[in-house]
Amino acid sequence: MNLLAAAVALTDLCGAAPEPAGTPDPVDSAAYAVVGDEALAADDTRTAAIAYRNAVALDPTNAHAQAALAALCDARPDDDAALLDAIARYRAGERAAAGAAFSAIVAAGGDSAAGAHFFLGLLALDRHDAGTARRELRLAHDDPAYRELARSLLRLAHRDGTLAVALVVEPELDTNPQLLPDTPPVGALTGAPQVDEDLLMAATITARPWPWLAVRNVLAWRSQRRLSALDFIGENAQVMAELASSRDRVTLRYDLDYDLLDGARYLVANRAGVAYRHDETGVAIVARYAARRRDFARATELAFTGWVHALDAGAVVQLGRGLELDARLTGGRELTADPSYANVSGGVVLALRTRPTSPIRLAVTASTGYARYDSSEPDGQLRRDVPLTAGADLEIDLGDHVIAVASANAARNTSSIEDFRYAKLVVRCGLVLAFGGL
Repeated sequence: MNLLAAAVALTDLCGAAPEPAGTPDPVDSAAYAVVGDEALAADDTRTAAIAYRNAVALDPTNAHAQAALAALCDARPDDDAALLDAIARYRAGERAAAGAAFSAIVAAGGDSAAGAHFFLGLLALDRHDAGTARRELRLAHDDPAYRELARSLLRLAHRDGTLAVALVVEPELDTNPQLLPDTPPVGALTGAPQVDEDLLMAATITARPWPWLAVRNVLAWRSQRRLSALDFIGENAQVMAELASSRDRVTLRYDLDYDLLDGARYLVANRAGVAYRHDETGVAIVARYAARRRDFARATELAFTGWVHALDAGAVVQLGRGLELDARLTGGRELTADPSYANVSGGVVLALRTRPTSPIRLAVTASTGYARYDSSEPDGQLRRDVPLTAGADLEIDLGDHVIAVASANAARNTSSIEDFRYAKLVVRCGLVLAFGGL
């Protein structure tokens, strides 16, 4: 569930009174009331409200359902008409009009002011105006109705801003470190896997001269305990521009990678991409495309030099209870100097994520696909691969600037060529320090 949905989940359900059913059914009405009671006990207020509305529609004399629905609606954040109208403008993407309406509510004072401060904080976060967001959310935090939501958003506000810095430190256990992305490329013939541990560190600096533009630099360093030939330093520079309207968002991005392996130049890669998102109530339509040019420096990897095209499209669906499902179809075209490594691929990716307002965030992903290679191997065999991946990522907020992270990711590639069959498991845990300003 996104932040806005968590804040206004009951708005539509507490509007007009339920329409009476054509034929009253006291038995079904009582059953719906029981469902409402169970949902309310589980703190699922939206399901409870839906159940109580159905109970009242089936039997307008059901006093228990009427009282429970009224209590839910009276307890929701604010039912002031001006606030609900401003929230409706926010949901419709009319950000300027909504901001003006929330500011007017704050100026007038009264019971609705806390709700207006909360949404002014949301608007400020959307602009990456961390100072304003922190001020507005602290004022919203004083109201018990908004306290939990405001507390979670305040953590985000302390990590965002015109300038933001993050440092990640993660020890890793890798059962097949030779198959790290681009070091060498996945699918290369690398011999028997060798389990190793390493220490991964990454520093990120993000500057936002304007809310729609971000310039970011990521410096990554990985030191293997035993396989020092795979020690890695990666420099990644990014420029991102975001164009947004009421329900549509387009993100343009360019990346430049410069990687060293065992202290020597390894890879230079340029990547350009575009992403699109269209939001509707409870669902978003998403699509991405990226083209990447990889130029390898060492003779042993020159065969992999070339273009990689990747695209995906799908939907992000809010499932309720703080869960969202991201389902996408994927496609790719990899062109390499050696045609036996060039391929066409397609597949599906599924991700289940917790709501971002929770101090504990969990994402579970799974993917599969099929890759068909252009040329036969020297022995005449045609290569066909079926990759399977699964992973889980956990984040726990330990404070405004500290996040504990842990993850486990597994991959298995089934191939028509025995040399390209492999398995890989990576387990890591660590800390993220994040600071934002201005």
